[in-house]
Amino acid sequence: MEIKSIVPKPFSPLLSPAVRKIVEESGRTSGKSTTNETVAVCKMMESRKNNIWYCRAEKGDIRTSVFSSFLATIQSLGVERYFQYKLNPMEAICTLTGAKCYFGGINGKTRDDLNTTKGFVPQDRSLAMFILDEANEAKSYQHIRAAETTANKFLKPDGKIIYAYNPPPNLGHWAHSYFGKMVEDGAKRIYTTYKDIYKLLNSATIDEILTMKRDNPQQFKYWYLGQKISLEGLVLYTFNRERNLISLDAFKTAVNRNGYQPLYIIYGVDSGVVKDPTAVCAWGIFPDGNLIKLSTFYLDPKKAGEPIPNTMQVSEMVRWYNDFYAEMGSYGVILPGPYNEAWVFDSAVVTQDLMLEFGNKTGFFCKAVENKSIERDIKRLQNGYFRGVFKILDIPSNAPSLRELGTFCYDEKNEIPDGQDDHTIDADKYATAHYYYAYLNNFG
Repeated sequence: MEIKSIVPKPFSPLLSPAVRKIVEESGRTSGKSTTNETVAVCKMMESRKNNIWYCRAEKGDIRTSVFSSFLATIQSLGVERYFQYKLNPMEAICTLTGAKCYFGGINGKTRDDLNTTKGFVPQDRSLAMFILDEANEAKSYQHIRAAETTANKFLKPDGKIIYAYNPPPNLGHWAHSYFGKMVEDGAKRIYTTYKDIYKLLNSATIDEILTMKRDNPQQFKYWYLGQKISLEGLVLYTFNRERNLISLDAFKTAVNRNGYQPLYIIYGVDSGVVKDPTAVCAWGIFPDGNLIKLSTFYLDPKKAGEPIPNTMQVSEMVRWYNDFYAEMGSYGVILPGPYNEAWVFDSAVVTQDLMLEFGNKTGFFCKAVENKSIERDIKRLQNGYFRGVFKILDIPSNAPSLRELGTFCYDEKNEIPDGQDDHTIDADKYATAHYYYAYLNNFG
């Protein structure tokens, strides 16, 4: 295939032998990921030495993000018969040439661990492209430098190092200055928006974009134009009551008339420490792919006037769990049972005693959340609400969740300050993280 004919014009630097480093700072739905993957696939079909190293910040993100996207691009190009795939380690292999695409993460287990990418060696010690998607999610610029140092050892003379990301809303984020300096030092900047690939977008995507442009112009500038703006106000601004809130009557109708039943339940748990509330949010995974918050448990020690010991918290959580089953049953909901449930707790050390005590008393599957990242977890919630995938059942028990959605805000520095009422939101982060990293990987 003629690669020039399928690469949008703004991305022409990807095809220039003279360009070595590229910074793609763009809005959502701007074509950068698909174009990078298209060029990578075409390169792999040209030569065995055109190996690709395709990364995200966290290794746990790979299967449900860049790996899935890469396979979809191969299929859209109609060349799937020339590719084979492996999951352990995660690779795509071109059978025409033998070239490989390696998938990986660059973050270490800790902020100071810069050795994750140190041992990477491609076949023939040759690399045509190093792509870091969502580059702003790296723990620090040092992790990017470490990965680039490794990539440069194997990069071909006409090879490319590509950093793709959507600009973070926090204007003080290190990515703004780091990649800005990279461009000043000679890296090629590619800026695109949905307008550059408008003809390639389906009607549903166009409707989403135009709806945000009409209803929230400021957020539209950030989300789809990739502009650095001040996001004063709500963090989860994409939550819309008409789109994301389900009335009890509508829910019962779907259950009783259409057999709308959950396949799996994930309980996100944010454990209170001394004076903080404990929140449990029960999210049901439904056959249409929607995640619906079915109920919220909220135990506030301030109402008790003193700290609530773990033993009492466990008892209250068990009581709520039984009540939750009874309430759902009264709506006609058949919950899938303990073998199709997961309780996902905060990974903080202070939470572990509660998790162990709860697990020992109930026998339920309990685990600490993995791959925590405030920025990525918030983005997941924003995106889920915006796309209408995350919904909340409008019943009294979910009132604490709805209250926090309306008060959880950025400060004047576009940062998320400590001390806010965000306990149900934290529980939501843990539940949805488990959905993406565990449930989808195992069943999706």
